[in-house]
Amino acid sequence: MLDLAIIRGRILDGTGNPWFESDIGILDGRIVTVGNLKNVDSRRSIDASGLIVAPGFIDMHTHSDLALIGNPLAEPKVMQGVTTEVIGNCGLSVAPTQIKTSDLLRSYVAPALSFPEVSWNWRSFGDYLKCIEKARTAVNVVPLVAHGTIRIAVMGFRAREANTSELTEMKRLLAESMEAGAFGMSSGLLYPPGCYASIAELVELCRVTGEYGGLYVTHIRNEGDYLVQSLEEAIQVAREARVPLHISHHKAAGKANWGKITETVSIIRKNREKGIDITCDHIQQEATSLPRFYPGGRWKVE
Repeated sequence: MLDLAIIRGRILDGTGNPWFESDIGILDGRIVTVGNLKNVDSRRSIDASGLIVAPGFIDMHTHSDLALIGNPLAEPKVMQGVTTEVIGNCGLSVAPTQIKTSDLLRSYVAPALSFPEVSWNWRSFGDYLKCIEKARTAVNVVPLVAHGTIRIAVMGFRAREANTSELTEMKRLLAESMEAGAFGMSSGLLYPPGCYASIAELVELCRVTGEYGGLYVTHIRNEGDYLVQSLEEAIQVAREARVPLHISHHKAAGKANWGKITETVSIIRKNREKGIDITCDHIQQEATSLPRFYPGGRWKVE
């Protein structure tokens, strides 16, 4: 006997095939059969006639790093069919952190990640992931460790390239985070402290990521007048470090730049043909808020 039968749903299985009408049988939390269940007993049945039945959605770009601890039921996502969230995007993550820079990190991430009910009871990325596990979140979590967060832990908001000893410490923290369970490293090169990083720094860090089979996810350095150059920089980092590359919220900002997406998509396709693993997610919006950084780790949205 099945635990649950979903009857006459329009199934979209995620393979790219057109929908087809069928029944789905579930036992012990797993799909065990897809087909006609007319003569099969089930403890519970749901009539999905005229409705879509699909695998859970993966939200590729979120900033729920604290929200998933403060509200582990994640109703805003679950009610939209999201079952997996990718966190730690845009060079923003809440770990790793160090005592001397923890207040700076908290003020830095507050505008995007603030969730007042959550106490920061961690230092390492592994300790943070244990907090996620303890919260028993309703969604699956794919955590990225953030370049900006690692840089703050080592050198605060110093507006310069990392020296040899600082880069070595950043690589150590990154390796430790990857071993703890990070899927890759994200960067936010449009704003501090990521904007101070050189290509060489990013390549060195991404090589560490690659050693653990991770990927590089980036909010590129410019999404407007220098969109093309910024995309090419990201591709250079991925090519030299030999890691998969994902471009976050790929767009052309500003009316004067509308149409550049045709060129950037062409660049992505040509590099994929050369064997470089590049993907992107897309955003559609008519307006955006611009966060500006001020001394002392303060942000203001203008």
